[in-house]
Amino acid sequence: MSGVRRFRTFAWIGAIALGAGLAAYLARPAGRTALDVKRSSFRTTPDGVAAFDRGLERFGRPTAPRFTPLADADPVPGALVLLSPAVVPSPVEVHALLERVRRGGTLVYAPRLSPAIASTLRITPLMDSLGIAFRVPRPGDLEDPEWAAHSLTDGLPEPAAPRRALRRMTSRELGERSVPPVQLLLTVGRDPDRRWTGAGLMPFGEGHMIVLSDAEPLSNGRIADDPLAFVVMRAVLTHTTPADTIFFAEFHQGIRGYESTARRWAGFVFGTARGQTLLQLLLAAFLALACAGLRFGTPTTAAAPRDLERRSPLEHVSALGDLYEKARARRTAALLLLARLARSVRRPPPRDVAEARALIRELQARRGEQPALARIQRGLRAEPVDLTMVAAGIDDHLGRRAKS
Repeated sequence: MSGVRRFRTFAWIGAIALGAGLAAYLARPAGRTALDVKRSSFRTTPDGVAAFDRGLERFGRPTAPRFTPLADADPVPGALVLLSPAVVPSPVEVHALLERVRRGGTLVYAPRLSPAIASTLRITPLMDSLGIAFRVPRPGDLEDPEWAAHSLTDGLPEPAAPRRALRRMTSRELGERSVPPVQLLLTVGRDPDRRWTGAGLMPFGEGHMIVLSDAEPLSNGRIADDPLAFVVMRAVLTHTTPADTIFFAEFHQGIRGYESTARRWAGFVFGTARGQTLLQLLLAAFLALACAGLRFGTPTTAAAPRDLERRSPLEHVSALGDLYEKARARRTAALLLLARLARSVRRPPPRDVAEARALIRELQARRGEQPALARIQRGLRAEPVDLTMVAAGIDDHLGRRAKS
């Protein structure tokens, strides 16, 4: 293969690999914060909450991930962080969680505003049990954030405006159910007589729940600049002890356990539509290269060393002769040998002995009697056919003709 063709082949391979790598990077299974926001303690990207996790540890509160649901699995922990869960806790999980809080547990909760929830109010089972719902924002509803009078908000700078707000469910929505009271921490709204909740503390039995309208203040991208993160940190430190382990509900972020990078990529390639599409495109591209006949190298033309044992060039001829001998097809072999003689006079190869004798007579008529042709005739008349004599006569005749 010429140097130009080889360069073209490897250029195609490089282009395919570069395109596949770029597509895989854009659709990679981790870090796509613009499309896949997860409030996970494993994520160090701006959407994750790894900084909040490390902050709790620095203040003497051990942390750990939880990879199991809140029901039909490990016991519900005494302190749990549940931020914008991608997997909505089921009613059974909500019941187990609230029972644990009632007995002295602590919950940090920020509901997820997801269009996937069927209700037009977008109320999850846990929100329904707490008697809270998202406020459909109107002009001015998210303006003028203000700290409520509470020990957790003392001495803090001016709060930042949240992206959304919560409201208490109406008596019509609650029916005859009773829900925990709310101690306001952050309120928003231009109307001083009708303000909405940005954050609150809900005593429940012997435990407490810190409820946020949005988990964004606890994200890595905002935690250092949003005073609401300090309020949450104060609340957790106040209502837990150094002996308590604070668990992050990774199961409800869609994370089922520790995974290696290779396993994550394998799951992406074989377990997602994007990955499977990328794999099929990559295979199709290499198949197109193969169908185009592009070779990746050339056969070597180097001769074998002289000291290396090689087969004799006549071995194949000898083996073929033995095969015809065992098949008792000496006449067929003789006719194949005479094909060379027929080509020399531009005649078709003889198909039987009669045509072979007619060929020899034609040659004798053209060039006269020759010992070589006579030898061929004797070899054909022999029983069995003497292939050695026929081959020698053909070589002699063609050799003399080449000299003349």
